[in-house]
Amino acid sequence: MALRSVDLVAAGPPSTDPYDPAAAAWALAGAFVARGSATRVLHPGSADPGLVPPRVTSVPLELPLRHPGAAVEPAELAAAAGRRLRAGVELVVRDPSGLGRLGVARKPNGPPTIAGVVREFELSEFDRERSGRAPVGFVDRFDTWRDRRSVRRLERLALVEADRLFYGEAELARSLVKEYGVPERRLLVAPSAVLVPAEVPKRDAARAHLKLPLDVPVVVAPAATDRPAPAGVDRAREAFRRVRSLFAGARLVVVGAPAPTEPGVQSVPERDLGSFAGAFAAADVALFAGRSGGFDPGVAIAQALGCPTIVFPGAAFPAPPGASVREVPSNDPGDAASVLAELLADPALCRELATAGRAYGAQFAPERVAGLIESGASRRAG
Repeated sequence: MALRSVDLVAAGPPSTDPYDPAAAAWALAGAFVARGSATRVLHPGSADPGLVPPRVTSVPLELPLRHPGAAVEPAELAAAAGRRLRAGVELVVRDPSGLGRLGVARKPNGPPTIAGVVREFELSEFDRERSGRAPVGFVDRFDTWRDRRSVRRLERLALVEADRLFYGEAELARSLVKEYGVPERRLLVAPSAVLVPAEVPKRDAARAHLKLPLDVPVVVAPAATDRPAPAGVDRAREAFRRVRSLFAGARLVVVGAPAPTEPGVQSVPERDLGSFAGAFAAADVALFAGRSGGFDPGVAIAQALGCPTIVFPGAAFPAPPGASVREVPSNDPGDAASVLAELLADPALCRELATAGRAYGAQFAPERVAGLIESGASRRAG
């Protein structure tokens, strides 16, 4: 039986960008509504009404920003959301789990059940952001140490408050137990919810829209960020450059980031779901060359749409992807070129990869993920 009410805490308002940090939470919101739950999303910033899923209530939060720019600032979202939760709401989902406590007063085993979705550690993000610069002087080192300690403390508070924690990668589960002492009985698997357009153009229409010939090989390089370097645009271009002479008229389409003008390469800088989906529909192969690693929602979209997929090392999956993707053995664009050439030369192999990808990509469907969270949250663990 579906829950009567669900409140989600999202990192931001709805966006057309499938890589937006709040995209999974909004996809879940639409799925909970489809399952029959009265659903609200509490989020910072104002929401464009046209982007809010049907029958989902947007609740903008005014954050006090007592610590503007500080590493602990995201914890103010949790406190503000906690004050705006509905009385008697059955389930609260924090996606991502984030920093700080909601501070909800609850009776033992009483509502609401709080579920946290762990995408990655906030502490790891803190370390990554500061890895590019060395502290200067004692004061800078002390501030970094103090901020890191605060982030760890606030992340632990968020994790401890949750009745259930959902993770998509086994390594995250091991780290939750090791680094934060989370009991294994409170951990359950649930991949990220990834929205796929209900309607996608056919191959010929997608190519016509992008002004691509119908009879040439097309490779799409999706960018997880609009910054070409971390998106790996250079690696995708180099791999394509090495195979282009083998395939007459071959094209590379970079989606979501600018690309330099060169023969056979074109850019679709827009970062909306329709642009990514249209490029996948037009392509023979998708090449994910980003440097950030971790889970890439674009891979799930490409798989769901039946676009054969190549990933560079570091891509994370909730379960072994098996034959649903081709993994480049190293970060060398030459190795990527070899894999790319093999697929472009073998349509039958591409069809096999596409079939396996569709089956694997089905696990990211928002309604399926919402069902996993609803079922898991109904079985509280102490």
